[in-house]
Amino acid sequence: MLMFHLAILVSDGFDEQAVKASQSYFKKQGYSYELVSPKKSEFARSWSYKDWGASYAIDRHIHEADPTAYDALIMPGGALSIDNLRTDSDVQTFVQSFVCNNKLIGTLCHGVWPLLDIGYIRGKHITSVRTIKVDIENAGGIWEDEPVVVYGNLISSRTSDDMPDFHRILHEILQSRLQVLRPNSS
Repeated sequence: MLMFHLAILVSDGFDEQAVKASQSYFKKQGYSYELVSPKKSEFARSWSYKDWGASYAIDRHIHEADPTAYDALIMPGGALSIDNLRTDSDVQTFVQSFVCNNKLIGTLCHGVWPLLDIGYIRGKHITSVRTIKVDIENAGGIWEDEPVVVYGNLISSRTSDDMPDFHRILHEILQSRLQVLRPNSS
């Protein structure tokens, strides 16, 4: 049985609900995942609604993470986290590798920001939290107010409320790619 391996990109201030829900969902699907971060410490602090949440162990530092080892990248929301990530050159290189290798990239809420900074949004349909709609449009993207938007290898969602649909669709796309790789598997 082929298991998928996911990278969840975080820094201090990531949306705790999004990461916990993603970990739970993908663990039930039999996927493995790693929290990847450019932070030099062992932990990243989450943000839970209006205050700091729990700290989560970083599984892999961005310098040690090989993008080819992952089947998909998830960039959860949390404006503080994503703002720390978006201009980090190591993060940009890591994300660009997923783009160049046509691997799935899932974004939640503000998670799309690093894609704007590498110029990947131009001409693409995407959704996000409404507060960055203008950022997407200014980067040449086509913003849609839908729970989930799929455009090529990019899967985007507005908020944590849309996560059940986001998870289901990401899972379905990974499964369909598996069928292409192994058409006789059942």
